[in-house]
Amino acid sequence: MRFRLHVSRLDDARDYSGGKRFRLAVVDLDRTKDYPLNFVCMLPLRIGSDGKEPNVFTRVFGDKSLEVAKKLLVDALEAEDDSDVKAEIEMRLKLLEPKPVCEKACVSCGKLFQAEPRKGFKQKFCPECFKKKFAGRK
Repeated sequence: MRFRLHVSRLDDARDYSGGKRFRLAVVDLDRTKDYPLNFVCMLPLRIGSDGKEPNVFTRVFGDKSLEVAKKLLVDALEAEDDSDVKAEIEMRLKLLEPKPVCEKACVSCGKLFQAEPRKGFKQKFCPECFKKKFAGRK
């Protein structure tokens, strides 16, 4: 099977405030040359195990879904001429990059620990020091 991305542009759609939106469909070139007939699935914005039910792209490509997505996006970036579409593809490639691990130093003992992302709360203490300091509070 030969897969490729088909980029569709939705200009001035009412439900999108940006004015432009792109849909990236994965197509199989072995089926036929026409777009609706060779459709496989849509390329999602984020691919990965976030605890939710896997999307169709992940079900179709399985464990290699991240590698396939990167390859499809790189191939589409090389073949595309439109600057807006290139910017969208580059943004999608950036979203596929893994986020760096956030390590911080404990203000109490100085040991490095992985900070868990929480809204409105900056972790300053490692889990052991946090338990010691705030054990009696409820």
